[in-house]
Amino acid sequence: MRDHLRSGTEAVDGLRGVAILLVVFYHSWLFSWFTPELSLFGVTVPVDVLPRNGYLGVDLFFTISGFVLFFPHASRARTGGRMASTRDFAFRRFVKIVPSYALVLVATYLFSIEYIGPSDLWHNLVAHLFFVQNFWSDGFGRANSVFWSLAVEVQFYVIFPLLAQAFRRMPYATALAMIATSLVYRVTTAHCCLGVETVSRQLPGYLDLFATGMLAAHLVVTIRSERPELARRAWLFTFGAALCAAAGFALLESANTVQYEALGAARWDVVNRTFVALAAGGLVLFSCFAARPWRALVANPILVFLSLVSYNVYLWHTLLMVWMWKHDVPRAATANPHDDEHWKLVYIALGWTVTLAVSTAITYFIERPLLRFVAPQGFAFDWNRVAFRRVPPAAPSETST
Repeated sequence: MRDHLRSGTEAVDGLRGVAILLVVFYHSWLFSWFTPELSLFGVTVPVDVLPRNGYLGVDLFFTISGFVLFFPHASRARTGGRMASTRDFAFRRFVKIVPSYALVLVATYLFSIEYIGPSDLWHNLVAHLFFVQNFWSDGFGRANSVFWSLAVEVQFYVIFPLLAQAFRRMPYATALAMIATSLVYRVTTAHCCLGVETVSRQLPGYLDLFATGMLAAHLVVTIRSERPELARRAWLFTFGAALCAAAGFALLESANTVQYEALGAARWDVVNRTFVALAAGGLVLFSCFAARPWRALVANPILVFLSLVSYNVYLWHTLLMVWMWKHDVPRAATANPHDDEHWKLVYIALGWTVTLAVSTAITYFIERPLLRFVAPQGFAFDWNRVAFRRVPPAAPSETST
């Protein structure tokens, strides 16, 4: 943990916090139609592109996932340490993903009874249990629209051990092959299936995002071990991080120009997702070596906390906010709540508060304690605090990146 906080990789935690904010912004805008406006000294700041195109936060999540998964492999390859077995990797991923997922899946099932027939309901439940929901039309998506990306993530876990082995031997060739695979898949399927989610939301279409994250992890370790003099040029990496952040915002503005066109977002993704991957991978890489003020800004306490609870925020926010919207919580002053500006603000504030409360409770009382079976978690809730007998404190230990 101490090395993590001092070496720059804590910036990755902050970027994960940014990713979850983008996704929650997007769905809040989608449900409420609230579009923020900001003007400074008479100049309009285009902050509206953040909620309207916050779905690209999922792309940032995939890039960070590639970085976090491959970073231990890259580090151990340099130090000659033992690589984790496939069984250990699978167990760690299971403990991290499945318990929280099973809980929200039960809640989604109970909510979906209102509008999905029994046969379709059971079909959806079985598909989600095996993380193949992106192969079919996702009926649960009406209640919880984020499940498709979890399927892509878990399917990537299945092939990750093979990709990691190839990456350790030929990192640049493997990254290029993954990027090329994504481009070819998106371009070829666009001719027949543009906007068809059961085709577009498949793993091959997202491999470039995972690739740039894995490549960023490789380069971070390589620069640290082979080019320490380069690693000390914090100003250079800070400039690169700022440039990537600016490129990311420009991509958000570009996506915004086609937001209201028929299949505009789907058409935009075909080519531009690779640019998003490069901007996100570059932002991760450069932020790890940037000057302390940049890293402190990115890894501020709020974003780091959001990073810790991000998985459960991601799983629960749409389910809770859709339930609130369908059950008139809070009640609007107009027949159409979208016509009530006051309702929009109260709805978002209440939805975010409930989501954060539920997600924090699940993270600290269920997820983090369970993760202690695979890695020490200093920030997990200590059940000894509520025990009647006094237990000696455990020695501090490191937490994995």
